[in-house]
Amino acid sequence: MLASRSLKVGTIIDKTLGVVEHALKPTLIYIVGLTVINAAIGYFTVGMTAPMDQLVIGLGKFVVGVVAGYLFLDALLRKTDLVSRTEGDMFLPFIGLSILITLGVVAGFIAIVIPGLVIMARWMIAQPLLIGRGYGVRQALGESWERTRGSEFAIIGAWLALLLPLLAVLIACAMLFDPADPIGIVITQLATSATSVVSAAMGVAVFGLIVGKEQVAAAFA
Repeated sequence: MLASRSLKVGTIIDKTLGVVEHALKPTLIYIVGLTVINAAIGYFTVGMTAPMDQLVIGLGKFVVGVVAGYLFLDALLRKTDLVSRTEGDMFLPFIGLSILITLGVVAGFIAIVIPGLVIMARWMIAQPLLIGRGYGVRQALGESWERTRGSEFAIIGAWLALLLPLLAVLIACAMLFDPADPIGIVITQLATSATSVVSAAMGVAVFGLIVGKEQVAAAFA
């Protein structure tokens, strides 16, 4: 197990890819399932531009994302042997935590880009702490904030290194395809699903590296 201050960009990237490799089946199921659902929503609602319509569509995508995200993150933690909680299902606390993280990161990005990235990095392991160890929402946020102190820029560097190519795909799709083009919709949603995979896998990787448990999984040996 590494001290948080010793984390390097290369180490985080390597362990993130290791998490995906250890959980390849749930990763593929997550990508395909989320892409199909969101692509269908996008295709059949492309003409719905009224504010209320957009609110309903956004809410629907949020619900799909939270449910899929919870199941996927739980699968990643179990595949890497990082679940030690004794409590039961953590889905409802996960919803609350997801909302708080989203609001915090968005507020940081509105203020200026760098604070948003720092908040994202400092709360990177909050969800794994909640699902893996059964922490409450406030405890998970606080523990993640402290545990990642000193490693935020390594986390940001690794996150950007893996996400920038996917961001380039999203920008290219926006420029090359009509919003109603089904090919563009599918590629966009596929890239979006992949960004979610990277974020979830990196959270598990960092969790394993700086928190973990007594017997760390093979991915973190």
